[in-house]
Order: sequence, then structure tokens, then C-alpha cells
Amino acid sequence: MNTRTDESGFTLLESLFQLLIAAAFLHLIVLFLLFKDTVHTQLTDSHAVEWELFMVDLQRDLSDVISVRVSADGKSFTVLNASDQTVDYSTVNHVIRRRIGHEGHVPLLTSVQTAVFSLEDEYMEVSVLTSGSRERTRRVAVGLAEE
Repeated sequence: MNTRTDESGFTLLESLFQLLIAAAFLHLIVLFLLFKDTVHTQLTDSHAVEWELFMVDLQRDLSDVISVRVSADGKSFTVLNASDQTVDYSTVNHVIRRRIGHEGHVPLLTSVQTAVFSLEDEYMEVSVLTSGSRERTRRVAVGLAEE
């Protein structure tokens, strides 16, 4: 009784295929680590997070408006939205705040030395100089409601 068992190893083709799969997964791991480092850097800077949240609130308030009126000095502006509410943005005591219907206020961005709002066609440009002498500028689209 001679029984032979097949104990052949991997072929060259199988080895190359497994090497190709391993290389693909290594690329994904490197990309994930780079993404994680970028997100970690951005989220640990509290001023950057505060700035992004401020821009989200501003974009939401400017998404469906009837009119936008910027003050002559550019330090404040008023929005009349589609639900006939007025929303005021202004800088008071180094804080950009929002008031809805001329009542109360919500602080949106702190540590502000100067803030300038300017309206250009369908864009609102916001330029802020923070207490750390860092200048941030961004343009936000103004969505005018159809009458």
C-alpha cells in the first residue's frame, strides 16, 4: 500500500497574488493613518473647530433669505429670512454674536479682535482677526428666496 500525499507548496503565481493583496492592504493602512493624523490635528485645535461651527451657523442663516443688509463699517449685518425673522450678526466685546428677532444673543465666535462682513453679489465674505493674530477669511453663498 503505497499512498502518496500531495505536499507541494505554493506556486509562484499564488505567492505573487498574495503579495499583491498584502500591498493593497498596506496602502489602505497608510492612507488611514494619514487621514487620522489630519483629522486629529484639526480637531485638537479648539479655535479651528469654533471657526468651522461658526461658518456652519452662518451658512445656515444665509441659505434662504429675503434680504441682507450690511452696516456701513462692515462690522455687523442683518438678515431677513424667508420666515420673516430678522437675524443680526455683530461683534461685541471680542465676540461675534447672533440675535434672532432683536432678542437675546448667542455667542458664536470668541477671541475676535476685528471682524469685517462684506456682501459681493451672492456671496458674503467674512474676515476675522483673532486675538492670536491669526486671520481667517471665507466666502459664504447667500441663497435669496424667490418672491
